[in-house]
Amino acid sequence: MPPVPVNAPYDSLAVVTQLVRTILADFIANLNPNFTGTVNTNGTAVTLVSGSGFSPLMTGLPITINGVQYTVLSVNTPAALSLFSDAGIQNGVGYACYVGTGDIFADSQNYVLPTINLAWRKLQKKLADKGHPRLKNEVDLFSIPVVTNLDPVSQQFISWTQFFDGTAFQNAPILPQDFISPLRLWERPSGMTVKFLPMHPAGDGLWSRNKSSWNRFFDWRDDAIYFPGALVLTDLRIMYSAFLPDLVVVGGAFGSTPVPIMRSADALAYYAAGIFVAPRGGENAVAGFEAKGDAAVDQITNSWAKLQQRASYHRRPWGERGRSRFMRGI
Repeated sequence: MPPVPVNAPYDSLAVVTQLVRTILADFIANLNPNFTGTVNTNGTAVTLVSGSGFSPLMTGLPITINGVQYTVLSVNTPAALSLFSDAGIQNGVGYACYVGTGDIFADSQNYVLPTINLAWRKLQKKLADKGHPRLKNEVDLFSIPVVTNLDPVSQQFISWTQFFDGTAFQNAPILPQDFISPLRLWERPSGMTVKFLPMHPAGDGLWSRNKSSWNRFFDWRDDAIYFPGALVLTDLRIMYSAFLPDLVVVGGAFGSTPVPIMRSADALAYYAAGIFVAPRGGENAVAGFEAKGDAAVDQITNSWAKLQQRASYHRRPWGERGRSRFMRGI
């Protein structure tokens, strides 16, 4: 494998959260930040009697009940919430809670990073569906052990945690931790400086066959790559669908945390905005945010699509298919 390039000048997580706040401006402007009314309390349970219904935006904020301040643990429904501490038994007493809209989706809020990561996973799925190369990876696995079971029905497999040699489990080789599913496989005898030859997916499952120096076919099932097993040590090259890990704040600063897909901040921000407003009374806005996120994804993938369209493809004559296909390598 060639060396991995240094990181590109990616947008930072701070850019994404600032875009989310901009996108949410109209939604925030329509919020009523003052929640007031009367409630009943029973220990940490609070039920609404009259006035403003409870909002998920109140979670973690101070709430005043009958002149005493408590903290909202969770908002269960518009008519029921839970407190961190016991408020005793009270009936028909006044309550008030102020939601500072300037703090909505601030980087310091605990819900911001989980919301961004939900959107980050959605963005990756969208890009993967469009075949974007950022969600592809490649690995070479050297010296795959010789098959230890010569029965034609035996198989070897590689998973994320172990290798099965036909008889026993081994700790290596294993699949990369960012591996989702295989796209293409190639093989060659290990220790030889020769090109890899393609392996072919077994659409109807692996057939039983006598062992040889080549695997030729593979099957993806049960989250593992299965193949017949060869009589010699084998090198495998695997191109696969990959995922990027959840975003983790670097050094406690959103500004120094990269979002490692080039120019993806717009799409990520729209998806995050949709996820944020859905349970907070913004159901009508979700479809619009989703559509704008999808449009931003299209812009990300257009340049790759144009490059693919410039490639030359020639249909091979019928006589060149079949057995000769195995002889082409990389």
